[in-house]
Amino acid sequence: MKVKIIKIILPTILGLLTVLGVLVVLNFIIYDGDAFSKPDNGFFTIFVPISIFIAMIIQLVSLPFWEKFKSYKKVWGLTLFQFTTILCIISGLIFGLVFWERSFGFGEFIAVSITGIIAFAIYWTVNLITIKQIEKL
Repeated sequence: MKVKIIKIILPTILGLLTVLGVLVVLNFIIYDGDAFSKPDNGFFTIFVPISIFIAMIIQLVSLPFWEKFKSYKKVWGLTLFQFTTILCIISGLIFGLVFWERSFGFGEFIAVSITGIIAFAIYWTVNLITIKQIEKL
């Protein structure tokens, strides 16, 4: 039971912290750190707890898939890499639709979607590597 709790909490926290770190670095590179001084910087105080809660639920749902990939190497005819890639693309596009500011045009949708795809790819990479390391212990 302890191992399952650790598999839910640790990969989720490490994945989210890595993604937030990358987003902070991108914020400094693209916006010169300006986004944190705007009135909507309270976004992080709302975003972080909600994303942790949602990520923990998703982690709980995804652990059985991890076990199936360990046993069968393919689930629904897909390898872990293929499954994760498709998951990141779909999640990133949904992220793009949710956070797209239509007044900025379609280019904004592309930029936000690419950011989402990269964020999900980083999250799942860190998450899956962490789970694999936990199982080696």
